[in-house]
Amino acid sequence: MQKSAQEVNPKLPDFLRYNCHQPETTQTSPNAARPAHKIGMTRAVSPERKREYNRRYERKLPPEAKQKRRDAQAACKRKLRQHRSTARALAEPPQPANTLAATGILSPAFSWTPSPVQDKTADGIHSQTHNFPQHAVASANDPGMRGLDLASGMLGTQVPLETEVVTWDDGHITILPTIMRDGQNILIEDLRLTKKLAAVPASKSGSKFVTHLNGAITENELLLIEIRSSLAAGKCVIVHEAVRPGPLNLTMEYLEKRYGIHATMPVDIHDMELQAKHPAQPHVPGVMRDLILGINNQNEHRYVLDCPIAVGLPPELVPLDEGQMAWHRTIKDCPWPWPWPGIHLSTPCASVSQGGVLIPPCHDSKGQNAYFFPVIGIQLRTLLFPKIPHDGKVPFEATKFLCSPHDLDDYDAETVTVYPGDLLIQPPGQLHAEYNPNPVLAHGGHFFTYGTLYHTHSSRSLEVTPGNNSQAQECTDETLWRMAALIPWLPPDKLLGKCLHAKPLLALCSMVLKPRKYMGQSLVTTSHKKKQPIALRSSSYTRACAVVTKILQHLDICPQDLPAMLKDLTSFEDMGEVIDLGRCLSEFTHTV
Repeated sequence: MQKSAQEVNPKLPDFLRYNCHQPETTQTSPNAARPAHKIGMTRAVSPERKREYNRRYERKLPPEAKQKRRDAQAACKRKLRQHRSTARALAEPPQPANTLAATGILSPAFSWTPSPVQDKTADGIHSQTHNFPQHAVASANDPGMRGLDLASGMLGTQVPLETEVVTWDDGHITILPTIMRDGQNILIEDLRLTKKLAAVPASKSGSKFVTHLNGAITENELLLIEIRSSLAAGKCVIVHEAVRPGPLNLTMEYLEKRYGIHATMPVDIHDMELQAKHPAQPHVPGVMRDLILGINNQNEHRYVLDCPIAVGLPPELVPLDEGQMAWHRTIKDCPWPWPWPGIHLSTPCASVSQGGVLIPPCHDSKGQNAYFFPVIGIQLRTLLFPKIPHDGKVPFEATKFLCSPHDLDDYDAETVTVYPGDLLIQPPGQLHAEYNPNPVLAHGGHFFTYGTLYHTHSSRSLEVTPGNNSQAQECTDETLWRMAALIPWLPPDKLLGKCLHAKPLLALCSMVLKPRKYMGQSLVTTSHKKKQPIALRSSSYTRACAVVTKILQHLDICPQDLPAMLKDLTSFEDMGEVIDLGRCLSEFTHTV
C-alpha cells in the first residue's frame, strides 16, 4: 500500500502537501482507483494547467504584487530542493564508523550519523525543531559534505526575503545582518563591517598566523607540543575534526540533556538592534526558550554568551591548562580560606546564537588562552594581528581604537572557518571578530600556560586604559601567583628550559610584584579602594613574591628595571633565551 507524503515524513512542509506531482509508474497500485483524498493527497495537476492558472491569476495583479508573488514562489522552490536533499541524506544507510576513531582525539567507540527529524510531542518547547541545511553541518564521516551556500535555506524563513548576501574569500555565501524597520535596514553598520570581514583572506595550511593541525594525530604528546609552541609564538591553532559534532537539529531537549541548559534558564540576551542604538546596553532579560523560539523570527538577531557548563577541554588536551594545575598543586601549601568555586565553574561556557549575528572586534581582558569549538553550525572568525612598524613597536593605539571605525588597515587579518567538531585556540589578547551566518551552538573556555605569559602581560596592559572592564580579575591574579609559587616544584626538565623562557618568566615576575598595575579601570576604583584588598592577603601572594624575588636576584635584575626590559622585548614570536634556574629555588622545596 502506498503511503502518503505526510505518512512518509510527518515533518513535510506545508508547501509540499499540495500540488505534489507523483512520478509515473508502470506498476498498478491498489489505490489507483481510489480518490486522491482517500490516499491523503490532492490529485496531481499537470504543469500546463499550472502555468495557465498562473497567467490568468497574475493578469489581475499590479506589477509590485506580481513580483512579490514570484519571489515567494522562488523561495518555496528553494525550500523544496533543500528538503529533498536533506530527505535523501537521511534516507542513506548509516556509515560504518568514523575513519578517524582509531587514530585521533575522537573516541574509538565514536560513530556519528545525522539524527532523524524529531517527531512532535506534547511538549511544545521540546518539539520545536530547527532544521539546519545539510551543508551547514560538518559530518565527521564525510568532510566533502561541507557546502558553501549558507544563505538559501534562511532567506524568507529566518531572515527577510530581501536580505543581501555576500561571498567570503573561501567561497562561503552567507546572509548579511538585516533587521528591516520602515523599509530600512537598521543594522547597516554591522552589514558594512561584515562585508569588510568577508573580503579578508581565508586562513590556509602554512599560514604565518594560524597553525592548522589534524585531530587524527596519533601521538597526543606531539599535538600538545605543537599547540604550546604555536601559542607561545602568538599564533592561533585550529585542530580540525578534534571533537564530536552535534546533531543536525537544535532543540531544547538537546540543550537540557547534553549541557543542562533548561528552557527556563534566565539569561542575558544580546540584541543586535539594541546594540546598534545603545552599544553600552545591548542586553534584554529573558530565558533560553525565548532565544530558541526566536530563531525563525525575521525581526531579531540575538545571541547568548557565557552559559556556565561542565564541559571543558577535551580530556586529551587538559594538560594544557597549567593554571588549573597550579591551583591543585599549591592548595596545600597556600591554603585559600575564602570560597573559590568560580575559578573552576565559570571557565567552561556555552554560547547559543541565531543566524546573522556579528560580534565586532574584541579581545578577552583576563589574559588567558581561549578555546572554542562549535557543536552545531559554522562560525567565521576573523583573526587580527597588529602590523609591526619599522621601529618595532606594536601599535597599541590602533588596538584601542579598533572598535569604533573598524579600520583594519593596521592589521594583518585571516578568516578561519570553524566547522562543527573543529577546535580553535587563541593566545591571550587575540583580537578577533565573529560572524555566525547560521544558528550556532558552541562551547569553550580559557586557560593559562607558562609559555604564553608574555602575551598575558601585553593583554592585561591594554585593559588599564580608561574605560570600564566588566570582567572581575581577582581570580586571574590569584592564579598567576599560584603559577609563580609552583615554579620551585616544577619537574626538573621544565626548570632546565623546556618551558621557562626569558619573556614569559619576566612577564610573570612583573605581574606578581605589581598586581595593581594590571587591574582594569573599574576594578581599581572599586575592589581596590582599601589599603589591603582581600586578594593581596592571600598566602600564595606572599610565596609568589618570595619566589620571583629570588629569580630576579639569580638573574641579577632589579625589579625597577622590569618595565623597561619588557618594553624592549618587542618581537611577539621570540620567547627569549632559555632561563636556567639551577638550584636557586631549592630553599622553597624543603617542605616537600
